[in-house]
Formats: sequence, C-alpha cells, structure tokens
Amino acid sequence: MEIYVAQPYNKHVINDTETSSFTDRVMGKRGIMNFTENLRALREKDGITQEQLAERMEVSRQTISKWESGASMPEMEKLVQLTEMFGCTMDGLLKGNLCLDTEKESQLYDKHGNWVAKKAAVATGICIMSFAAQLVGEAVNPSFFGESAVFFLIGALIGTLLWVQIGMNASHFREKHPYIEPFYTEEEKERFHEKYVARMITAIGILICSLIVTSALYAVWKTETELMDAFGGFIFLTIASVGVMIIVHTGLLASKYHVEKYNAENAWDASEEGKANARRIGKACGGIMAGAFMVCIVLWLLDVPHVLAGVPLLVGGILCGVASIFLNRKTV
Repeated sequence: MEIYVAQPYNKHVINDTETSSFTDRVMGKRGIMNFTENLRALREKDGITQEQLAERMEVSRQTISKWESGASMPEMEKLVQLTEMFGCTMDGLLKGNLCLDTEKESQLYDKHGNWVAKKAAVATGICIMSFAAQLVGEAVNPSFFGESAVFFLIGALIGTLLWVQIGMNASHFREKHPYIEPFYTEEEKERFHEKYVARMITAIGILICSLIVTSALYAVWKTETELMDAFGGFIFLTIASVGVMIIVHTGLLASKYHVEKYNAENAWDASEEGKANARRIGKACGGIMAGAFMVCIVLWLLDVPHVLAGVPLLVGGILCGVASIFLNRKTV
C-alpha cells in the first residue's frame, strides 16, 4: 500500500515503512499522538461518526480510522480543511491538547504559571534567609555554627530541592501541554502591566529601605561588636529578601503572559536541533559537575573545612550557567 504525504510545494509518494520516519521527522512522536487524540476529540465533540467525517472530507472511513490511530497522516490540504471544519489552528491541531476544552487548558496554564512564580519566590527567599541566619549563628557560637555552616547548608538544600521540583514540574507540564492557544486578552495584559510597574517600584523601594534601615542602626549603635554586625547583616538581608522575592515573583508572573513565546520554545525543544542543543549543554554541565564533585572529595580527604570543601560545587554551578549561555544555540 502507498500513502501520499504532502510537503510544501512538493507532493511525493512514500511507502508504509517510510511513513514513521517522515512523520517523526516533521512532527515527532508526541506530535503524532497529539494529532490523533485531537482529531478524535474534535470529532466526538461535534457528535459525528468516522463515516460522517469521511464524507465531509471526501475520503474513506478507513482513512479517518488510520488518521485517528496514527497509522497515516493526512495531506497538508486535508489538515487545512480539518482546521477550518473544527475552527482550530494548525498548531493547536498538531501540538495542542484539544481533549481538554480551551477554557480548562488555559486555566491549567494560568494556575501552573502562578504556582511556579510563588514557588520560585519562596525558594529564593529561603536561600537568602539561610545566609542571614548563618551570620547570626556564627556570631553566637563560632565553634559550632561557623565550622558546620548548618543554617546555610540547610537553607541551600531546601532552596535547591524547591528549584529541582519547579524544574521537573515545568518540564512535565510542557510535555503534556506543548501548545497553548493564546487566551490572554489585551485588557488582561494591560491590567497586569499596571500591577507589574507598581510591584517593581515597591520592590526597589524595599531594597533601598534595607540599606537605609541598616545604616540607621549602625549610626545608633555606639559600640560595634561582632554580634551587632551579624544582627545588622541579618536585618539587611531579611528586608532585602522581601524585595528580591517580589521581583522574582512578579517577573515570572509576567513571563506567563507570553504564551506565544511558550509555544515557540516548546516547538524548538521538540525539534532535532533543539534536542541536540539540550544534549550538548547536558554533557557539558555533567562533565563540569562531575569534576567539581571529585575536587570536593579530594578536599574532604585532605581535611579541608567542610564549608571550603563545598565551594567547588558552587563554582561548578556557576560554570554550568556560563556554559549553558555560551553553548546554547536556541534560535527562539
């Protein structure tokens, strides 16, 4: 049996053994699965049978069955006809999740964006406050808190785990929802922009206040001690952390309104070039962190203080970020 597949400006014939590789190259396995599920969902939503859809599309019922099972893909002309018939976009048909109605999927996207923003703000605040607590701990008991760095390490651990959770959930959400039909209205975007400006100004004001309050405390204190220095640092970081958390939260909320960018990034990540890009960065970061971990072990065996022995991991993380920037060839 031969299946006719259309490409832009060039119709050609491929056989069954070539169909899989062709569709994988053009859409990817996830895209094919989305199309079959979407076509079935749209047909059932309109309450029509495969025979009735076949009649409208001027094809056989067996052809519709193959489309819905993923055994074959329709020509470009038929894809356009399907989008016009069901009132959806081409990206929505091939990449979206039309098994959910648009309103429900938009609610899931909005809820996910809010969750990421809140979680990221909390993770950032915990990391900053762990350092603030470490300052006081070292001043109160240098022999224990100074050597063990327990407050900083606990906070860094919790913050890191939260960021890992954010990354894993975001990746899972993108895989389940590779395409979201843009749904934010211009009025909604404009209302958020007003909030964005107000929150950013508030955050900057809080950061400035942290400096003013700390300076005022040092001016009031007649005698300076190590404990007072630590307390001043604690006050400064506590106030500043509020401003930083507002900036992180507001910035991530702003990013969720760029649905078109979300779709473009997902399309890039699913492409062969995008996958190669991810593998390249993953290998580089894996090598860097493996080297950093080995250095940590060597320093630990040489009885270097635990705080200093952990520095290579911090440096490795920074180098991973730098490598990701320089090795990233994303065109979106």
